[in-house]
This record gives sequence, C-alpha cells and structure tokens, in this order.
Amino acid sequence: DPAAYDAVFLDPARRGAAGRVFDPMAYSPPWPQALELAGRAPAGCVKAAPGLPYHAVPDGAEVEWISYRGEVKEAAVWLGAAAEPGPERFTRRATLLPAGVTLRADPDLPPAEPGPVGGYLYEPDGAAVRAHLVAEVAALVGGRLLDPRIAYITADEPVFTPWAACYEILETMPFSGKRLRAALRARNVGNVTIKKRGSAVDVARLQKELRPSGDESLVVVLTRIGDKPVAMLCTPLPGPGAGTGPGV
Repeated sequence: DPAAYDAVFLDPARRGAAGRVFDPMAYSPPWPQALELAGRAPAGCVKAAPGLPYHAVPDGAEVEWISYRGEVKEAAVWLGAAAEPGPERFTRRATLLPAGVTLRADPDLPPAEPGPVGGYLYEPDGAAVRAHLVAEVAALVGGRLLDPRIAYITADEPVFTPWAACYEILETMPFSGKRLRAALRARNVGNVTIKKRGSAVDVARLQKELRPSGDESLVVVLTRIGDKPVAMLCTPLPGPGAGTGPGV
C-alpha cells in the first residue's frame, strides 16, 4: 500500500509491442492509475514522457521538464508534499542536467512581447519551452520575441545563460532557396547547420538544394515573423547556452 510509505516514485512503462508509447493512457500502468497510486503517499512523483499533455496534469501538482545536454528527456510530475504550490492550476519548472540548475515560472512576469530583430538570437532550451518559461528566459537576456507564437528570442546584446543558446545574427532575409544559396556562396560557406521553428520547409531537401561549398561554417535559422517566412544567417557564440542539441 503506497500510503504506508513517506514517498512513492513511479516510472510507468512507455514501451509496447510496437515500440515507444506516447499516449499516457497506454502507459503501464495507465496514467490515471499511476497518479492514483503515487497520490496515496504523502509525497509522490510519476515519471512521464516530455510530451505529456498539459490536460493530463492533476490540479495542485508540479511538473518538472528535464533536459540533458540540450535534449528534453522526461517530465516528472510531483504530487502532495513533493509539489511546490503556486497560483496556477499546476506549477511549472525546468531543470538542466548535468548542471542541475532549475528555472521556475514567475507568476508576476508578464508575457514576453514581440519586437524588432536585434543583433542576437536566442534559442531557449527545450525544457524551458515545454514548461512555458520562454518569457522567463527572455527576461534573463533582456530580449523580446521574434513572433508571439514562436520560441525564438532576439536582443541587442549578447547575454550568456545556460537557458538559451546565443547566436550573432549576420543577416536576415525573406526565405528563398535561391537567395539563401547565393548568400552562402557569397560568404564561402561549406558547412551549414539548419535549425527551424515555425517553418514548413523540408530541411533534408533544402540541404541538398543549397549544395554548400566553401571553408566557412554558419547556422541557418528558418522561422517566420508574422506571416512572412525568413532565413537568418547566424554564428554561434561560445557560452553555457543550450545549443548542444542537434539542429532540426
């Protein structure tokens, strides 16, 4: 009986005969049963996939999204005495490993506002994005959103934080494969890393179309500002940011 213990930790199986399971109702035990078991103890924690739907989080819980070296690996749902209460239906936080730093939602912080493109681009860590902490990251770097629906932040100065990878923006242009190819050729770029958020471009196909050749390396960020698709030519800045994950 879980109630006989001070704390209970559950790690429901997330694999079935066909491979990895993403629907919490298909976990073993299913999500409601896992929550009920852990909830019997004074303190509980249930491990889940990072894509856990927000509606599956019980009232009064605290959810912690965990990123390891730039990749979001899991979510931990804390229950009872293990959860830190807050003003919302459930509390949100993100944790970076191996650094062990945690960022919590600030209930007094207004939503991040969009603004003009600055000299620097910030890519928040995926754990902060899943935890809806983009406004908190924007406040850390003194930045603004490129678009209110996309988790890219821009600012006028470089600020290094473990919560976001920082890139210097060399050029911003309306997206066009032909125009992008010409810009890379003009900069003698042969090694291209493509990242995207809010873009419908097929990255594998674009890589083949660009046919980069040269000695320089650049990061190309595909996104949109309003309803306009854009491409940004960037160079990563060294620092403790989250830019260790793969390009998308």
